[in-house]
Amino acid sequence: MDALRNFKDFLLVFNKMSETCFTRCVNTFQTRELTEDEDKCVEMCSTKNIRVNHKIMSVYMEVQPLIVQKRVEEMEKLNPPQAVAETIPEVAEINTVAQSVIIAETEPQHVSQETSSLEPQVV
Repeated sequence: MDALRNFKDFLLVFNKMSETCFTRCVNTFQTRELTEDEDKCVEMCSTKNIRVNHKIMSVYMEVQPLIVQKRVEEMEKLNPPQAVAETIPEVAEINTVAQSVIIAETEPQHVSQETSSLEPQVV
């Protein structure tokens, strides 16, 4: 799914760049081929757009982890850890298992016939 999304994003950027460079650089339609000036303009325009795109992506790759970390910290401040854990099923399941282990450690030890595969068996 990510590959399809990445390809769609690439096509959007490519089409926008093509349209922009064509609009800026192609001035006449008297011949089928580009003139030398038009060809140079299209080359410079596309190179510039590609370099800008690469620079934006490199900055994004550097900044994105910091943004995610900041959002996680903000969510932890707004919600207690238990509430955050309950929003993620895997974390909630791990917390349930951990709580059952804590309860089992404090209760008298006995063998339970009806334990699930996630809960530890106390012997």
